[in-house]
Amino acid sequence: MSATIPFTDGLMLRYLRPANVKALLLPATDPERERVRSLFASVYDPSFLDVRTVESVDVVRTEFQSAVHASLSLHGSWDKSIPTTEQARATVEIPATPQVHWIDMSLETVVAVKAAPAGGLLASADAEAWAAAGGAGAPQGEFERPYQLQYEDPPPFDPAAPARRLPLRVSTLFFDRLDLVDALRRLSQAKRAVDAASPQPEVHDGGTMLASSAWLAVFPATATDEPSQATEQLVGDLLATQGFVAVFETAP
Repeated sequence: MSATIPFTDGLMLRYLRPANVKALLLPATDPERERVRSLFASVYDPSFLDVRTVESVDVVRTEFQSAVHASLSLHGSWDKSIPTTEQARATVEIPATPQVHWIDMSLETVVAVKAAPAGGLLASADAEAWAAAGGAGAPQGEFERPYQLQYEDPPPFDPAAPARRLPLRVSTLFFDRLDLVDALRRLSQAKRAVDAASPQPEVHDGGTMLASSAWLAVFPATATDEPSQATEQLVGDLLATQGFVAVFETAP
């Protein structure tokens, strides 16, 4: 491949091959499959779905350069006093073309996971124990609920149980240079647009899904020495605080 091909264009050509997409999600250097686990945890709340192992990832569909149009919501009100009649008029200017966010690569995947139950069943509701424990600090007022709820311990994780197959959308942005300000802004804006344009996340395992999609940011890897590796780790840590996963790839 010619070295004159831009980094982002070269990535699209690279990921035309399903094996390269699979290697992006499940790299050989990641035997514990932490990358997929991080992507999964950004959509499925870990407090309700305690994933212990990732068994497999199947890529169902790959799409390049998907357009997501930013939505615009308008709210207003009109009041009328009786018996007099009042009229209010307002002028609102809306851009003819809404802002478009481009997703460099969208993946529809199915992830097979083995998960431990994250919560137990309700065992008892004890009014006296709650009053004794709360004392003067117990909640007061019209909606007081003087009960202390006791839950059973969740059943232990069974590694022999069948894996669960769950859908996971992965939205990927390509960056031709390491510019963290630009990357975080683009990722945040695109995430908001996708969440707004997608159906409301379903309730799963007792908790609401955190987002419509997991997000992957691909940057060029510049070197293999220790300072560069440390920088890549710090970049990954920074993006993780915002729910994104960073990947560094060599130029195609």
